[in-house]
Amino acid sequence: MRPAVLAGICLKKDKDRFAARMEECVSLCEACGIEVKTIVTQQSVSADPRTAFRQGKLQELALTVSQTGADAIVFAQELPIAVMNRIQEACGAEVIDRTALILDIFSHRAKSRQAKLQVELARLSYALPSTAIDTETEEHARGGSFRSRGAGERRTAEIARTYRKRISVLKKELSEIDKDYQAAERRRSKSELGRAALIGYTNAGKSSLLNAILQANQKEQRQVYAEDMLFATLDSSVRNISHSGLQFLLYDTVGFVSDLPHTLIDAFNSTLDSARNADLLIHVVDLSDPMMEEKMLVTLETLKTIHADAIPRLTVFTKADKVAKNDRPCAFAVSSVTKEGIEALLDEICERLYPREKVMQCLLPYEKTGLIHDLCRVMHIDRLEEGEDGILIRAEGPKVRMRPLKQYEVNL
Repeated sequence: MRPAVLAGICLKKDKDRFAARMEECVSLCEACGIEVKTIVTQQSVSADPRTAFRQGKLQELALTVSQTGADAIVFAQELPIAVMNRIQEACGAEVIDRTALILDIFSHRAKSRQAKLQVELARLSYALPSTAIDTETEEHARGGSFRSRGAGERRTAEIARTYRKRISVLKKELSEIDKDYQAAERRRSKSELGRAALIGYTNAGKSSLLNAILQANQKEQRQVYAEDMLFATLDSSVRNISHSGLQFLLYDTVGFVSDLPHTLIDAFNSTLDSARNADLLIHVVDLSDPMMEEKMLVTLETLKTIHADAIPRLTVFTKADKVAKNDRPCAFAVSSVTKEGIEALLDEICERLYPREKVMQCLLPYEKTGLIHDLCRVMHIDRLEEGEDGILIRAEGPKVRMRPLKQYEVNL
């Protein structure tokens, strides 16, 4: 693993959350193949605009890098490119800020073509501002002046132009992929199945929960990749779930993290559509995590950022097998290992997606009995009796799902 020193500035306004943020950054380093040799922190009202750390602490950081043999400094905050360059010059080690760290993890985790393109777009968008830095030591390629570009144009301008062209190409390619995704979603919408999306902090257990639900369904569907690590998967997955005769689509989404870089939110915009388009968000929370409450708040803040905070939510606490029953909240507690609470969770999801809002008794002509097959997936239908004119049924479910049956309604 690559040796590094972890650095962080404890601002007064973030004092209560600083220790947790530093601990999370250690986990991010581990996920990126970086070994944290030691941690250097500074308490301050504000960061130094030129070097983040004040001069005394910057000298201490340089000495620590030399003593530990580290070849990198990881900052727990996002830093401007110019500031990172000054720290690197002062300490003699590469400086990696939090955003670059997350981007590096994403680049290793990306599997699908869409995820790889999204990560490349995020990396270029992150790197683009560095090409605009006008250092005094940078030389012109050949002559030229501030009035004429041409041969005298700086190399950074050439790099910036290359980045912008590539960003434009990536956006077009992602747009084409998004069109295919939207077409697939339109095909799914024709089924009128309800949509639920698993959302939550990274490594909360979303993918493991989806796999546990698939196992409970005993359906031969391919399980999703699940691993005990940050950002184990970057791709959204969707599975058709059946329970008590009802069916719904269940999406697994990319995990959230505190202070999610805007470059990532922008790049993964289409991937987050599965959360924005859901009828029900299932907020998955790791019950064994000591920082559970803070991470719940981060998830809610992220939902606001992606404009999904108005969608109905169901909070589900995972990894219940690691916590005593007396220490569990009065809400849904499930275990993907023991399968505890999975059936009750499926009952609640179906009740939320297909509430028993209305009861209708209908006489369906025999030539229309195909409706039963289509509607029994989204409402409860009982066959009462068969007669000369058709089949008498009793339907119970959401009002909006009852519309196809309205013309066949008979008095109870």
